[in-house]
Amino acid sequence: MVIYISNDEMEKCKKIVVAVSTNVDLIARVSHLPEPGETIGDAEYCLSYGGKGANQAIAAARSGGHVSFISCLGDDAYADTLITSFVDSGIDVDYIQKCVRHSTGIAFIFVAENGENCIAVAPGANNLLRGERMDTILPVIKEADALVLQLEIPYESVISLIEYAHTVDTKIILNPAPAKQIPSYILEKVDILILNETEAMLIAGQSLDFSEPIGIARSLLRRVGQVVILTLGEKGSVIVSDEMEKQIPSYVVNTVDTTGAGDTFCGAFVAQWVEGVDLQDCVQFATAAAALSVTRIGAQVSIPYQKEVIEFMRNRIL
Repeated sequence: MVIYISNDEMEKCKKIVVAVSTNVDLIARVSHLPEPGETIGDAEYCLSYGGKGANQAIAAARSGGHVSFISCLGDDAYADTLITSFVDSGIDVDYIQKCVRHSTGIAFIFVAENGENCIAVAPGANNLLRGERMDTILPVIKEADALVLQLEIPYESVISLIEYAHTVDTKIILNPAPAKQIPSYILEKVDILILNETEAMLIAGQSLDFSEPIGIARSLLRRVGQVVILTLGEKGSVIVSDEMEKQIPSYVVNTVDTTGAGDTFCGAFVAQWVEGVDLQDCVQFATAAAALSVTRIGAQVSIPYQKEVIEFMRNRIL
């Protein structure tokens, strides 16, 4: 059963730390994604805030999670506005670092009429979460119940954080995106791996037959700590652990923009999971949150709040 968390109960929540990338999204809505060398002259432009980690942190907070946010921003005009937006979503921003003479990360996004997108990222200050900057964030990770990671911050920093969190018994949720190969000795320290088809193929090191997604997740589980969740877009997702193997269908909605849907899934899932909600119910909630997000344009602005997700689930049948 999904847990509803009120504002008065927030201080009692299990603590989630998200070590994250933060980007400003420059979005062009186009009739179709351009081919190499093609210019599309009738695009509609808008600005939004994103970054996989920032999206996940906001999704977790809006889903009732008690979230601390670790990120590096530039010293440009975007930083203060971003921090304000995180505070408005209920996120602890004490561990955000503003980096002099560097830019905040920028993502350039094309969104087609059918909702598909392509993205190029200029990481900027996101690349500075390394070295001595890491020392200041270790205490909050030690105190946390869960650490959520992606691969948009420096790879060596991700590896270091996984190894540290493992030694202090903080649960580790990894979304290996953008897709990179990860050594087995690191993957085995991850408690929950949440990944899509592209990421699964890269980690497996081979082409995969996604007509049998449970079999793929089962093979990945041999390399991961406790749980593998394989997301399949409109086909839903698959959960595999030592105790269960289950395919969860998606909700049918009018898709406007898929940007940030996977991040919404991850954050919404973690917010429920740290509170001890049944694994299948966590994925059900995350599926609903992601479905709601694709009905709106943009990344962070499209992420629903917990009340919205619960109401959506009451009125929809999978």
